[in-house]
Amino acid sequence: MDYAIQVKDLNKSYGSNQALVNISLSVRRGELVSLLGPNGAGKTTLVKHLYCELKPEVGRINVLGGNPCRSKIKRMLGVVPQESEPYDDLSVFENIYYAARIRGIGRREAKVYTEETIESLDLREYRNKYVMDLSGGLKRRTLVGMAIVHRPEVLILDEPTTGLDPLARRQLWDILKNLKKEGRAILLTTHYVEEAEVLSDRVYFINKKIISEGTPSDLRTRFSYYYEVIDYTSGKAYKVKEEELKEFISKLNGKFEVRIPSLEDVYIEMISHA
Repeated sequence: MDYAIQVKDLNKSYGSNQALVNISLSVRRGELVSLLGPNGAGKTTLVKHLYCELKPEVGRINVLGGNPCRSKIKRMLGVVPQESEPYDDLSVFENIYYAARIRGIGRREAKVYTEETIESLDLREYRNKYVMDLSGGLKRRTLVGMAIVHRPEVLILDEPTTGLDPLARRQLWDILKNLKKEGRAILLTTHYVEEAEVLSDRVYFINKKIISEGTPSDLRTRFSYYYEVIDYTSGKAYKVKEEELKEFISKLNGKFEVRIPSLEDVYIEMISHA
């Protein structure tokens, strides 16, 4: 299996507060994996280990076949930290261009890469605008541009859509889907269940430890302990165990719908009992 990221038995504590407990996960090349958990679940602490802002106390981390603290590995990573912002007093072009130069790309090549990145992110009409004059969604797109301009093999995004309006969020989703098609390994942290379900090949439920892992459909099926039956005649919804389903619906009159719980239902149930 061609893994871009492997984490094994990672632990992290801040004094008496255990932030991460025996975390193990993996991301394959060409795969988008989401870490889904509430605020304070350790998502940011975990990804900081992957780009060497933090170092493991206990456990092992392998990124692209080596230690993520090595310069060679760092150059193959693209990172959008949770609280980062582009430089307000620089244009979109300048932000992305200087990000390329900092990564060691020569002037001529950096200009070519910057123009290609601006085009791929649909930022052409904002190329020369100062970041301070942009919307939140366009600032986020610029950040993604700064992270991918050097053609990284691994992209780490820490809650990149937080605070965006629904349209800007979906525009960023489309960008991430295209980046995955290009073969990049993408690790995304989020607390939006819909985001994880739409984008992810696999999802990890995390709350300081890994609660569960699987594809969105697998998680819905594996941890659905009941069916939801919606009776359109009465307007009521019922939770019905599988062994009771046939008898229950035989008593209904009129139109009804039977479905397994959503990923959000499963997530809330599992996190609340973790």
